[in-house]
Amino acid sequence: MNDGRFSGTRTYILANWPRFVLLYLGMVAALVIIGVSAMRGWLSFIPLATAVFIILIYFIAAGIWEARQRYDFDGITPHHVLFDMGQLPATERFAYIDLGLQRPAIGLSRRLTTGQVTVIDIYNPQWTISPWLVRWRTLEPPPPADPRLSWREGNLNLLPLPDESINTVMLCHVAGEFWQDGDRAALLREAYRILKPRGQLLLAESVRSQTNWLIRGLTGFGLPTSEYWRQMLQQTGYRIRSEKNVAGLSFCVRAQKPTPAEAQQLSFKLEF
Repeated sequence: MNDGRFSGTRTYILANWPRFVLLYLGMVAALVIIGVSAMRGWLSFIPLATAVFIILIYFIAAGIWEARQRYDFDGITPHHVLFDMGQLPATERFAYIDLGLQRPAIGLSRRLTTGQVTVIDIYNPQWTISPWLVRWRTLEPPPPADPRLSWREGNLNLLPLPDESINTVMLCHVAGEFWQDGDRAALLREAYRILKPRGQLLLAESVRSQTNWLIRGLTGFGLPTSEYWRQMLQQTGYRIRSEKNVAGLSFCVRAQKPTPAEAQQLSFKLEF
């Protein structure tokens, strides 16, 4: 994997190339309209075309900024925020649920000494239909040989780990890639199954926020709210212990699997 300063941003742009190409072509078209309007004396078109040109530049810059914050090693990197929220020691053995991006898991492994990240790739084109994921996966080289990394394949209904076998599960911008609420809930329940009692789920997702509106435009209104994820976690049995909003880009949560006695008490409270 290329460890260059902007390698994550570069991979993001290549994976999302249709979006950036359309924005670039729109900028070229706006410049052509400005030039033709100036030559023909159509002065009323110049302010409109100029405004469109500025807006398109803005969205290109916003997309690059988001990529740098989320995927470059010196960005805000929400997976590292989750690592810190979970207070994971360098000897921790935990599960990282992935969609084949690899980069976040590799970055986390570098914070370990004798610990290990079990990376579980649950990508399925029938459930996660984002074209950029397909392109990103083709851009990634084979995973490195590192004793701190264990690579496995699974799916949202069956993670390849025994019941109550691990203390920490991390889901960083994964659950939101599944379009159906039922698939998201199934993944959270499966993470619940492999967690030990009082084990922790570390979750990060994009939510409806001012920053995401400014970056994504109208598509930002289609993101779930932070309350949506709170309810989803509670409905699948978790207790939320802490939350953190990271630069308006990511809503990070540390949730805990209760013990059987605690779960029974929680169920009793919900009934009444």
